[in-house]
Amino acid sequence: MSARHHSNAQALARTAERDALAEALARHAPRGAVRIAEALAAVAMNRRRRRERLWNGVFADGPFADGPFADAERRFDSAFAGLAEQPIGTRADAAWNAICRRIAARALAGAGPDPSSGAICATAAEAPSPAEAPRLAARLGDFAFYRGD
Repeated sequence: MSARHHSNAQALARTAERDALAEALARHAPRGAVRIAEALAAVAMNRRRRRERLWNGVFADGPFADGPFADAERRFDSAFAGLAEQPIGTRADAAWNAICRRIAARALAGAGPDPSSGAICATAAEAPSPAEAPRLAARLGDFAFYRGD
């Protein structure tokens, strides 16, 4: 495989990964709640970094672990498994989707803020803390963000 084809494959993978994270953000963050979307993106990236650390540098739960574009969306959604989904009308908003793509791109590049304060789990504010991350790190709107130490 030539270097040109390899870089094209990497670019396609990065785009698919960004789109998958953006779709997960649009599905779970309330429309217009940029700070919450940034916090959810940070949770996904914190989980990724934690797994990299736990698996000695091997990202076992990578978005493309099963093939070039396999289940990227499902893998990002695992970070938000307990969160309610926004109504279809909210997810179909083109402006909100564009904002979510920008947030996802910044998070994946490591340039996004972390309003979650290092959290690895996000739940509804009224839900109990998850067993894997019992310590409350932040609360934004109707969301609670938890750390595991």
